[in-house]
Amino acid sequence: MTMTMNNRQHVTSRKPKLTPENIATILIDSSEAKGGGRKYHKGHSGNKFRNSVHRAILLSFVVFACFLLCRMILLVDLSILGGVFMVGMESPNKGRRRGFSREPIQYLSADEVRALNSIQFPDGWEQYSYNDIRRHFHCRSRSKDDAKPLPSAEEWELMRKTFTEVVDSAKEWDDPVPPTLGYSLEKGVPVPPPYFPRASPGKGRGLFASRYIRKGEIVHDGTHSDVVFPDAVAWRRFVFSLPRDLACDCTDWHWMQRLEEGGKYFMLGGINISSLMNSGGKEFGPGREPNALPESSTSGRFYATKDINKFEEILTDYESYYTNWKEVGL
Repeated sequence: MTMTMNNRQHVTSRKPKLTPENIATILIDSSEAKGGGRKYHKGHSGNKFRNSVHRAILLSFVVFACFLLCRMILLVDLSILGGVFMVGMESPNKGRRRGFSREPIQYLSADEVRALNSIQFPDGWEQYSYNDIRRHFHCRSRSKDDAKPLPSAEEWELMRKTFTEVVDSAKEWDDPVPPTLGYSLEKGVPVPPPYFPRASPGKGRGLFASRYIRKGEIVHDGTHSDVVFPDAVAWRRFVFSLPRDLACDCTDWHWMQRLEEGGKYFMLGGINISSLMNSGGKEFGPGREPNALPESSTSGRFYATKDINKFEEILTDYESYYTNWKEVGL
């Protein structure tokens, strides 16, 4: 009996201390004993899953950090190169609110346009004929492109600025009606002509009636909206100062005209949407007859030859003005 009691005392004296580590060991042993170790193995599998997730997150973070680092290096390289590849990439709406801009738009001069677009006057440009200019700019494909967008306000302003710089420095553009809407049909009254621009099926860009127009009503008055080039050299200089697309457009839009009976011929053009008026005629099929014609071959006033419904295309006849480029020096 003594020996048994001593053994019990000895066993009791070996009771382990309760520490966090011992408690965890006891719980795990208990789980294995009750459930055949299933809880322990389930926890072990969860650890593997969590480790996989951690590795995936870490890998994603490393990839994203590398992407940011490469982007920073690229931007630094572009800034060192003067931002050549970033010219024009700034959003046109940056710093603007609806209806106004934070600062006025600064347009390029004719010299800057030539520099940016690598446009150089060819040797002997002063002697180029109308067809020579068309061939120089490869205008045939441009003229046949019916998907051309409408000219932007910036493009109209560029053409106006170019005209002032290389043709007539005294020209003032003080009409409150923007060129994207036309011009003031009546001087002193800021109301545009009764038409608006949009795509014309089979003709590219065209003008369409913005309201019902009665027969005999004035539709377009170029007498105070068209520009007159003093000679062929001035017209050539203007065209060669423009980017290729605008240069080709001007060869399509501009025409020759006498300003008085028996007078000399001049090159004329409209630097606003009036230039988009298309020509009609029997060659275009039924329903394509002209409905707005000039009052004479020396006038820029166009009158409706019949009633024109709202949204109907306004068509003139290009043959109303005599065309022989040699007689105007081209």
